[in-house]
Amino acid sequence: MKLILISTTAFFIFITPVFSELSVDDLDKIRSIVKESEERVKEHVDLKIKNVNDKVNEMDKRLNLISNLVIALVALVILAVGVPQIVMAWRERGQKAQTERIERLEEQISIIAERFGAESHIVG
Repeated sequence: MKLILISTTAFFIFITPVFSELSVDDLDKIRSIVKESEERVKEHVDLKIKNVNDKVNEMDKRLNLISNLVIALVALVILAVGVPQIVMAWRERGQKAQTERIERLEEQISIIAERFGAESHIVG
């Protein structure tokens, strides 16, 4: 029982500062500590945001470069496939006109040959 009484008394002796009020100086110290902590946290957050923004800008530049390269490659493929097709169509059009001209000349030659052959039979 004495042990409980001594323990309780010791407990109340150590607990009494807990019930004391804070002075104005104590409150000012707490405010200054909280303010300093807030400033450090704000600086840290600002630094992190700056780092993230830098990374986003770098990724944006890379994405722009990649998209420009893709556009250039698509244009190159179109040129590699399209230009030969255009050249072949142009040549085919020229060959078709040339073939038609040759056919007309062959017809004229055959008509002349028939006339010449018919005249040679008459004379001979």
